[in-house]
Amino acid sequence: MRYQGILGIINKLSYAKRAEIRQSNLAKGKEIHAANMDAVDKTKYEVLEDRQIKMTETWKGIGYNDEEIEMLKEAWSITAVGKATRADKKERRELLKKAKASMLQRRAA
Repeated sequence: MRYQGILGIINKLSYAKRAEIRQSNLAKGKEIHAANMDAVDKTKYEVLEDRQIKMTETWKGIGYNDEEIEMLKEAWSITAVGKATRADKKERRELLKKAKASMLQRRAA
Protein backbone atom coordinates (compact mmCIF):
# COMPACT_ATOMS: atom_id res chain seq x y z
CA MET A 1 0.00 0.00 0.00
CA ARG A 2 2.91 2.30 0.68
CA TYR A 3 4.32 1.98 -2.84
CA GLN A 4 0.90 2.56 -4.36
CA GLY A 5 0.52 5.82 -2.49
CA ILE A 6 -2.53 4.68 -0.59
CA LEU A 7 -1.05 5.41 2.83
CA GLY A 8 -0.33 9.02 1.84
CA ILE A 9 -3.90 9.48 0.71
CA ILE A 10 -5.26 7.87 3.88
CA ASN A 11 -3.09 10.13 6.05
CA LYS A 12 -4.60 13.20 4.39
CA LEU A 13 -8.12 12.12 5.38
CA SER A 14 -9.79 13.14 8.61
CA TYR A 15 -9.47 10.93 11.67
CA ALA A 16 -13.10 9.79 11.42
CA LYS A 17 -12.64 8.74 7.79
CA ARG A 18 -9.41 6.83 8.63
CA ALA A 19 -11.15 5.05 11.49
CA GLU A 20 -14.00 4.11 9.16
CA ILE A 21 -11.57 2.69 6.59
CA ARG A 22 -9.80 0.67 9.30
CA GLN A 23 -13.09 -0.72 10.57
CA SER A 24 -14.15 -1.77 7.08
CA ASN A 25 -10.76 -3.41 6.48
CA LEU A 26 -11.06 -5.29 9.78
CA ALA A 27 -14.55 -6.50 8.88
CA LYS A 28 -13.41 -7.68 5.44
CA GLY A 29 -10.42 -9.43 6.99
CA LYS A 30 -12.62 -11.27 9.48
CA GLU A 31 -14.95 -12.40 6.69
CA ILE A 32 -12.04 -13.68 4.62
CA HIS A 33 -10.56 -15.45 7.65
CA ALA A 34 -13.89 -17.12 8.46
CA ALA A 35 -14.24 -18.30 4.84
CA ASN A 36 -10.70 -19.71 4.89
CA MET A 37 -11.30 -21.52 8.19
CA ASP A 38 -14.54 -23.02 6.84
CA ALA A 39 -12.69 -24.27 3.76
CA VAL A 40 -9.95 -25.83 5.90
CA ASP A 41 -12.49 -27.49 8.21
CA LYS A 42 -14.40 -28.86 5.22
CA THR A 43 -11.21 -30.30 3.73
CA LYS A 44 -10.20 -31.91 7.04
CA TYR A 45 -13.68 -33.38 7.44
CA GLU A 46 -13.59 -34.88 3.95
CA VAL A 47 -10.14 -36.40 4.52
CA LEU A 48 -11.18 -37.94 7.84
CA GLU A 49 -14.40 -39.25 6.34
CA ASP A 50 -12.48 -40.92 3.48
CA ARG A 51 -10.06 -42.50 5.94
CA GLN A 52 -12.91 -43.83 8.05
CA ILE A 53 -14.58 -45.36 5.00
CA LYS A 54 -11.34 -47.11 4.01
CA MET A 55 -10.78 -48.31 7.55
CA THR A 56 -14.35 -49.65 7.73
CA GLU A 57 -13.71 -51.67 4.58
CA THR A 58 -10.49 -53.01 6.07
CA TRP A 59 -12.22 -53.97 9.31
CA LYS A 60 -14.97 -55.77 7.36
CA GLY A 61 -12.27 -57.63 5.44
CA ILE A 62 -10.66 -58.71 8.71
CA GLY A 63 -13.97 -60.12 9.92
CA TYR A 64 -15.50 -57.58 12.31
CA ASN A 65 -19.29 -57.29 12.37
CA ASP A 66 -21.27 -54.03 12.41
CA GLU A 67 -21.42 -53.72 16.21
CA GLU A 68 -17.67 -54.22 16.53
CA ILE A 69 -17.01 -51.79 13.69
CA GLU A 70 -18.99 -49.12 15.57
CA MET A 71 -16.73 -49.66 18.60
CA LEU A 72 -13.67 -49.40 16.37
CA LYS A 73 -14.98 -46.22 14.73
CA GLU A 74 -15.55 -44.64 18.12
CA ALA A 75 -12.07 -45.65 19.27
CA TRP A 76 -10.52 -44.23 16.10
CA SER A 77 -12.47 -40.96 16.33
CA ILE A 78 -11.17 -40.35 19.86
CA THR A 79 -7.60 -39.94 18.66
CA ALA A 80 -8.19 -38.83 15.06
CA VAL A 81 -9.55 -35.41 15.98
CA GLY A 82 -7.50 -33.16 18.24
CA LYS A 83 -5.28 -34.15 21.11
CA ALA A 84 -6.38 -37.04 23.29
CA THR A 85 -6.08 -36.96 27.04
CA ARG A 86 -4.92 -39.87 29.13
CA ALA A 87 -8.55 -40.83 29.88
CA ASP A 88 -9.39 -40.70 26.17
CA LYS A 89 -6.50 -43.02 25.36
CA LYS A 90 -7.60 -45.42 28.08
CA GLU A 91 -11.16 -45.45 26.70
CA ARG A 92 -9.77 -46.06 23.20
CA ARG A 93 -7.71 -49.05 24.38
CA GLU A 94 -10.74 -50.52 26.15
CA LEU A 95 -12.92 -50.16 23.06
CA LEU A 96 -10.27 -51.79 20.86
CA LYS A 97 -9.87 -54.62 23.37
CA LYS A 98 -13.66 -55.17 23.55
CA ALA A 99 -14.02 -55.25 19.77
CA LYS A 100 -11.16 -57.72 19.34
CA ALA A 101 -12.42 -59.96 22.14
CA SER A 102 -15.91 -59.93 20.65
CA MET A 103 -14.60 -60.92 17.23
CA LEU A 104 -12.39 -63.71 18.63
CA GLN A 105 -15.24 -65.04 20.79
CA ARG A 106 -17.60 -65.02 17.80
CA ARG A 107 -15.07 -66.83 15.61
CA ALA A 108 -14.32 -69.43 18.29
CA ALA A 109 -18.02 -70.29 18.68
